[in-house]
Amino acid sequence: MTFVLSPLIFALPKKLEMAILTKIRNRSGLAIGAVGLALALFVISDAVNNNMGLFGGSQVTDVGEIDGEKISAKEFDAKYQLNIDNYLKRSGQESMDENTKTQLRDQTWNQVLNDFLMAKQYDGLGLTVSEDELSDMVFGNNIHPQIRQSFTDPNTGMFDINNVKRYLKQVTEGTDENAKAQWKEFEDYIVTETLQRKYATLLKKGVYGTSLEAKNLYASRSQSAEVNLIAMPYFTIADSTITADDNELKSYFKKNLDKYKEKENSRKLEFVVWDFAPTSEDSAVVQKWAFDQLPQFQMAENDTAYVDVNSDVKFDPTPKRRSEYPESVQAKLFNDSVGTVVGPLFENGSWTLFKISGVKQDSVFSMKASHILIRVEGATDLDTSNAQKKANDILSRIKKGEDFAVLAAEFGTDGTKDRGGDLGWFTEGSMVKEFNDAVKSHNKGDVFVTKTQFGFHIIKVTGDKSKKTVCAAVLSRAVGASEKTTSIAFNEASQFAAASRNAEDFAKNVEEKKIVKRIGEFVRETDNFLPGYSEAREAVRWAYNAKVGDVSDVLTVGEDKYVILTLTAIREKGKSNFEAAKERVLNDYRKDKKAEQMSEKMTKAMESGSSLDALSKSLNQPVTPVPSLTFENASIPYIGFDPIFAGTVAGTSEINKVKGPIKGDAAVYAYQVTKISPAAPAANYDAQKAEISNTLTQKIEYNYFEVLKEIKKVKDNRHLFY
Repeated sequence: MTFVLSPLIFALPKKLEMAILTKIRNRSGLAIGAVGLALALFVISDAVNNNMGLFGGSQVTDVGEIDGEKISAKEFDAKYQLNIDNYLKRSGQESMDENTKTQLRDQTWNQVLNDFLMAKQYDGLGLTVSEDELSDMVFGNNIHPQIRQSFTDPNTGMFDINNVKRYLKQVTEGTDENAKAQWKEFEDYIVTETLQRKYATLLKKGVYGTSLEAKNLYASRSQSAEVNLIAMPYFTIADSTITADDNELKSYFKKNLDKYKEKENSRKLEFVVWDFAPTSEDSAVVQKWAFDQLPQFQMAENDTAYVDVNSDVKFDPTPKRRSEYPESVQAKLFNDSVGTVVGPLFENGSWTLFKISGVKQDSVFSMKASHILIRVEGATDLDTSNAQKKANDILSRIKKGEDFAVLAAEFGTDGTKDRGGDLGWFTEGSMVKEFNDAVKSHNKGDVFVTKTQFGFHIIKVTGDKSKKTVCAAVLSRAVGASEKTTSIAFNEASQFAAASRNAEDFAKNVEEKKIVKRIGEFVRETDNFLPGYSEAREAVRWAYNAKVGDVSDVLTVGEDKYVILTLTAIREKGKSNFEAAKERVLNDYRKDKKAEQMSEKMTKAMESGSSLDALSKSLNQPVTPVPSLTFENASIPYIGFDPIFAGTVAGTSEINKVKGPIKGDAAVYAYQVTKISPAAPAANYDAQKAEISNTLTQKIEYNYFEVLKEIKKVKDNRHLFY
């Protein structure tokens, strides 16, 4: 597409430019296929990366099937490898962490789904996004929310379309092919999201609430009954008094198979964890290394070679502005002479030293200021005058000695208020012209008011403007777990694993060693985590290749934990498994047995008396009046939510007749309806129709893709070999 660019009002700040690049990468390279699909995805084993056999002996050669079309593992791997190559090229990195790999694998599957499934839906319906429509969303009258978010200045919270135009000019007229590729992917993301929105809109337009549904909804809320009831809550009988052997429970299970059908594949796991995160001793070792490096780094004649040999990061010869260094070292780096070493500094898990290797002059000033933005609330001259007066009043208070940061927190109206109005260091030209020129023409310590298109700013210049840039050699080492720390944790875990070759041993050793046992109740085959622990794909993959009662070897979770698991239950979608559902079966069995006992007792009591009062005395349970019970409001006093009983009452037409026993969700009831108040006639049911329609459209928006997968018989076999 061709971009028409108008003259720019101001330059894009470096921080904002980097933020935009990051957001574009996030929304394109790692998110383009994920918008709106809400899919849980698998992680391919490291065998894929090493071009080793994918299947581990499995005869399955397809990762999935969509509408009868096979998706081969070879085809999937080719797409995945291409995404890896593209990411590394864009990011300039040589490798990536596991989280990024997982995201790329997820993206690959989303792309496959989009290519095989959604693209055909769009083509069949004639859904497209024209170039004019895309241009309108990028820099026209209907800016896409992601464009607005990505090009909003994080310091001021302000969006300016000129930032978009400037960036596009840099990309389209520049020679950076990576930037062009990133922007193309970002556009593709917007197109994909727009197509999905159009598709969902078509579906939503096809559903609505009928007159009958609206009338029933109105009645369920408006028709009420006055009821007197006696309740025998299930909780009054202790669970321990209801016992059953496996044969009884299995018989109950078979009679209610449909009730226990699983909605998705899952596993129940028990596991124990050994943490080998860096200790204080490990941190002290790296801290000592940093201080020992101080004199050697100071004396080094070749900073590039010294850093490349000794640091976790390579030497970067690029001169940087003040804002690009940690705030704690800015002053010394920009005031001391070449050769000065600053640090060590502990930040973000690393000990770091900075050595001034060179100083250059930038073409523009770097400036530092704080501000309090007073917006003009309204379009009249009076609104403008009021905002200006408020700004001048605040300025007067500051000049009389009140704290600028405190007043910024109280009166500021943008994102800087929570940090006392601090804008940090910014480059000349990165702010609107009026703001930029005002700061540039004042000196450190000056406080004044300036008007811009955003309102009135009370500005305090907090740093001396300078064109100075500094190239600093950065010597850094992350604090990691030492070999000693790792070995201790691994040895302890290995001893536990050796002594726990079955579930019984596992349970006994957990008890004897007083180790905290954790439970993963519903671990899905798509998960990449265990409850409380990320990067646990190896553990999940083990669970889907294990049998109930198996105990794993020592596995790694994340970068600093060992885990040992035992598989306690297997749940398969569409199937009823007694062992997996045993706990639910027991709870339901107990509830039914309690209901039988209570119903029998209530039936016998009702034989000796026809009134609720007589029944109350016989059962030693109070009569509870409910002045207005509706079908929709199923809350029973002193009992709780019980829609079964509320529905029974709503269907009762007889007055003053004692009825029961009724087995509800929470209790067994006897009741007497003393009055029925029909729903008052309504002029129309438009509000109810609208409510039903809104509910239906929301369900479609969140569930249409899952329904489409069912219709198109999407199969996913990756868990068999990934």
